Amino acid sequence: MKILICYFSGTGNTKRVVDKYVEVFKNKGCEVDTFRVENQNFEYNIEDYDKIGLAYPIHAFNAPSIIFDFIKKLPKLKEEKPLFIIKTSGEPLRLNNISSIKPMSILKKKNFKLTNEYHYCMPYNIIFRHTDSMAYKMWETAKKLIPIDAQEILDGTEVKLKKFPLGRPLAFVFRIEHWGGRFNGKRYKVKDSCVHCNACVNICPTHNITVENGEFHFGKNCIMCMRCAFLCQKNAIKIGLFEKWKVNGPYTFQKPDKEEENKHKKYCKKSYQKYFKRAEEKIKNAQKISAEEKDFSEEFEENSVVTAKNQ
Repeated sequence: MKILICYFSGTGNTKRVVDKYVEVFKNKGCEVDTFRVENQNFEYNIEDYDKIGLAYPIHAFNAPSIIFDFIKKLPKLKEEKPLFIIKTSGEPLRLNNISSIKPMSILKKKNFKLTNEYHYCMPYNIIFRHTDSMAYKMWETAKKLIPIDAQEILDGTEVKLKKFPLGRPLAFVFRIEHWGGRFNGKRYKVKDSCVHCNACVNICPTHNITVENGEFHFGKNCIMCMRCAFLCQKNAIKIGLFEKWKVNGPYTFQKPDKEEENKHKKYCKKSYQKYFKRAEEKIKNAQKISAEEKDFSEEFEENSVVTAKNQ
């Protein structure tokens, strides 16, 4: 089976999830290609693939504007093609489910059929910094879920996220973030702690940052992916109106030696509990089915050996 996954990852969470999917698919004998949508040259023939994946981080309960730009340029397919969507965000609110409504309204007209949709909690790169314990728990949960979800995709088992009341108009309202990102992005500034390594210039997915005579300029194409501010080793970028929400520095995703104080432990507490509980139940159920299939296979082999000897 040939699979193509097109993805955008702001600060690495979505890429981490996509990489795990690629590993699982390849281990199951699939041929897998990936394409970063920030790259301009899309040279893949979608008709050559059996399944298409679209992956992105959720921005204000929507897909990032760069995803919209990408899918609008995709050609209309001759025949219907199965599509699975992978989404990541820092909180497991059901409202996040509306993020695929508008993209699918575009893709459906191009003959893409949504068959599977998955949402994984990964640590914030804006709003506040999750503890290392929570980041570790999120990633460990995703690593256990992905092989199960990938098998559902391969088996043709359709799985879609629950709809949210008034989802379409809500998604429309929240897409103000696309305009807001451009508005706020022009208000980014560089602090004196900047060492002019130009890493931010080189990693910006929309080439929105330029340097002239040693002065940094932020244009009108910011998509609020947080890549520049989050990955700045000197924490030298101020993110305009959202400076108080800034998160700087990558997560290790390693289990910490000691528990940290969680200043946001009440934030979406019930939603996180439900997310991890559902994930645990799905993982346990898959393990049970796997054990039953193994027992059946071993019993079948034993019976086959006995039958062969009797003959």
